[in-house]
Amino acid sequence: MEIANQFKGLPMENLIGGPLKAACDANVLMARATSQFINDVGFLPQQGENGEIIPGAPRMVDFSFERPGTDAEGAPTIELIKLKVPILAIVPIPNLQVNNVDVSFDMEVKNSTSSKEKLDMNASMEAQIKMGFGPFSATVKISGSVSSSKENTRSSDSSAKYHVEVNARNFGMPEGLARVLDLMNQAAAPRRIEQYKPNDKGEINRDDKGNPTDTPVLLDSTDTEIGSNES
Repeated sequence: MEIANQFKGLPMENLIGGPLKAACDANVLMARATSQFINDVGFLPQQGENGEIIPGAPRMVDFSFERPGTDAEGAPTIELIKLKVPILAIVPIPNLQVNNVDVSFDMEVKNSTSSKEKLDMNASMEAQIKMGFGPFSATVKISGSVSSSKENTRSSDSSAKYHVEVNARNFGMPEGLARVLDLMNQAAAPRRIEQYKPNDKGEINRDDKGNPTDTPVLLDSTDTEIGSNES
């Protein structure tokens, strides 16, 4: 058989197109995973008009920290800053995509045929002839053998290598989502600033639960709430 005939009938459209279709399907699944992550992690669930669960208000995380300050008379104080931050602004958002697919198909055909005929046959003959003419006579002895050899040998070898390499990386935040988060990040401004007189240790007096015990002086307060207090 000719070596070229070995390649006939190979499903090349499946060998090459199969990995590409699998990579496309993987991108669709990863896009759905990103969308589900944003809905489940970034927004509070709520019930829609038809009873289905839909994303509601964005999840907000409460933060508070202390910083040194001064009161109206210039005396040192401690300011307790309280703010809310959208959770999507502080957690990484997965956006994994397949960006490279390498398909390598190598087929090596080794087809060799060798034929040896070997058939052992032995035949022998022996004859004796006497010839004579008058007073003269002679005896002729003939002997001989015939041999032949026949041997059949056939060998063939075929090998194939099919290699698929897929690379994926995180493409970062989409531009549209980045703009939305920029608007949400505006809510990260301080919502409430409370001013306390520090004790001898330079700290705020607190009870066993960590709550301040002194009456604060309210420097700044924002009553407008974006989202929900739940996180």
